[in-house]
Amino acid sequence: MSNKSKKALHKRLNAYSKAIRTFIFLNFILCLLLNLILFAAESVHAQSKEAGLEEIFAIFTEEEIVVSALKRPRTVSKSPAIMSVITARQIRQMGARTVSDILEMVPGLDITMNRNGTREIGVRGILEEDSSKVKVLIDGHSINEPGSGGATFNFDDLVVVNIKRIEIIRGPGSALYGQNAFLAVINIITKDTADIDGFQLTTGGGSFDTQNYNMLFGKEYKDLKISGFFDYFDTEGFSKKIEQDIISTDPVSLTPGRSQNEKEKTDLNLKLSYKNLEINSKYMKKRREGYIGFDDALSDDTEWKDTYIFTEFLYRLSLSERLKMISKAYYDQYNSEALAESRPEGFSSGTYPDGVKAITRIKYKTIGFENQLNYNVFKGNELTIGLQYEWIHQGDIHYGTNFHPLTNAPLSSFADFSHSLPFTRKATRHIWAFYLQDEWNITKDIDLTIGVRHDRFTRFEGTTNPRAGLIWRFIEDAHLKILYATAFRAPNFNELFFVNNPATVGNPNLDPEKINTFEIGLGYNFTEHIRVNVNYFFNRIRDRIQKDSQTPSQDQNQGGARIKGVEAELKAEWENDNYAYANYTFQNAEETRNRNRLAFVPVHKANLCINLGFWKYANANMNTFVSGPRTREDGDTRRDLPSYTLSNFTLIGKNFIDNFEIRGSIYNLFNKGYDDPSPVSTVPTDFPQQGRSLRVELRFNF
Repeated sequence: MSNKSKKALHKRLNAYSKAIRTFIFLNFILCLLLNLILFAAESVHAQSKEAGLEEIFAIFTEEEIVVSALKRPRTVSKSPAIMSVITARQIRQMGARTVSDILEMVPGLDITMNRNGTREIGVRGILEEDSSKVKVLIDGHSINEPGSGGATFNFDDLVVVNIKRIEIIRGPGSALYGQNAFLAVINIITKDTADIDGFQLTTGGGSFDTQNYNMLFGKEYKDLKISGFFDYFDTEGFSKKIEQDIISTDPVSLTPGRSQNEKEKTDLNLKLSYKNLEINSKYMKKRREGYIGFDDALSDDTEWKDTYIFTEFLYRLSLSERLKMISKAYYDQYNSEALAESRPEGFSSGTYPDGVKAITRIKYKTIGFENQLNYNVFKGNELTIGLQYEWIHQGDIHYGTNFHPLTNAPLSSFADFSHSLPFTRKATRHIWAFYLQDEWNITKDIDLTIGVRHDRFTRFEGTTNPRAGLIWRFIEDAHLKILYATAFRAPNFNELFFVNNPATVGNPNLDPEKINTFEIGLGYNFTEHIRVNVNYFFNRIRDRIQKDSQTPSQDQNQGGARIKGVEAELKAEWENDNYAYANYTFQNAEETRNRNRLAFVPVHKANLCINLGFWKYANANMNTFVSGPRTREDGDTRRDLPSYTLSNFTLIGKNFIDNFEIRGSIYNLFNKGYDDPSPVSTVPTDFPQQGRSLRVELRFNF
């Protein structure tokens, strides 16, 4: 073995050794915590029977009512899915700023920042650009945008003040939710009139010149219910020194230089309900800078401006005691505008005196209809039948550059190529879908769920995806879930229709990606207030869509992946607002052909949270996230990213003044320096993440 190989092996062994020591220490803490909780739980057992505590303990005994797994109300333990529920109380107490902060604490999920400064969701060993394999919903309405197929833009900075709960299904959900419900379904349930009952004003600020203003309202007038919110957010964003970028050898490279992460967002939502009719509308406008920069080159001018709106009409009708119908119609529009500077001023020995720049604008429109029937066939048997149609259009394409799109030759001024050489094609997609699901309570201890969905896309043949789930309550306070499902992800518009680009072109011949998943979940209540869940999963992915090595690159259906892993959770509460939870995830993701580890996701990760309502005037919350080492892509000779630990602390003061609350949070409490991974041949020094930061928030209800 060469000296270089020995050094590399030694570094890797040190990294693994450090990770092992971290997890041994964490396990010791968890064991100690469990013993303390068991003792405390027994001492307050009698108190738990008092009125009001049932609701508090519900989040830990898995009796939170959810709708995502079956599109009908069911408790977590009776839902045929491996899932987590995060409540408004938990969100407030942990001091979460964004949905990303919340998802970071969920087993099996990884949040990573990309080159554009937005967050991506990794699920069970799979992390890919734009989170296109995750279906994100707001009140059951999909917010995945058609261009990339992802929900990165729409979910990353969502308002958390307005969230009632978040339901996270880990595993395929295509049988009910169709495309993009490949690895997970995340349903964000917002607060309604009953949750608000008046007005709530919130203002906050903190590090990086961050400021946030929010108004939440909800009122009921006989049969009319009105609720909604307004939110404004602005930040300079954290800025880190970038030592090198993709053009560091060029004399005009801006490195070493600072990243650009400024953001500004306006968010409005309105919900109306009158008898059986519900209307849900959303408007969001965001402006953001490019963090590292477009094409991995530091720049001063890169900027995205995006606008997203949707309106949904939903009508509930009871046709008989046994037959219910839910019908909805919706309209979505997503406008994207970007000024992309891929090379700075003076690039290529002054050939581009103003830099290499392009302006793009594009508009996506979606019109959809869905009708669902729920029929109680006989006692203990419920049948769900649904029909869905979507029309999706990509158009209003504008493209201007100071270079020729095919040759990269410089131009004396900006030229409009919107019609002659557009960066993507106009396109329309029609989707027809039919789904069927039967839920049968075979005995008082056994539930069987069988479902199937068929989707037919323009340009594709139909795809059929079944799911089956068995829930067995084999002893008191315990249940076993055995689940099987398939899912698909249709190629997005970018993968299909990109043209006139020397770097990448679309492939109209792509087929959908496919996944088969097998899961086993075991849940057990040690006491009324202590619960443990252990889950095993095995995923097999086929026809993965990946870029080839050609120039220009093109997406191809190539290869596959096998992923297996274990998730373990402990939840406990021993007094009012005194609780703890911990989870651990093992995920082993490999390419099918060569068994190489998939990149960017840790094999081991863990979370620990302790909340203390130690005084009627105060609440303290400490949550800690531990990540093991993260591997590189094939061909990347850089060492693996090392393990790291992050801790956040939040203190809430309340009841000093009626209806007034103050909250202070410290994020990355110990100022841990860490990076998120950069793809090979991009930023050599990875994507640096923020250090310690502060936030103070004031809230008033009236």
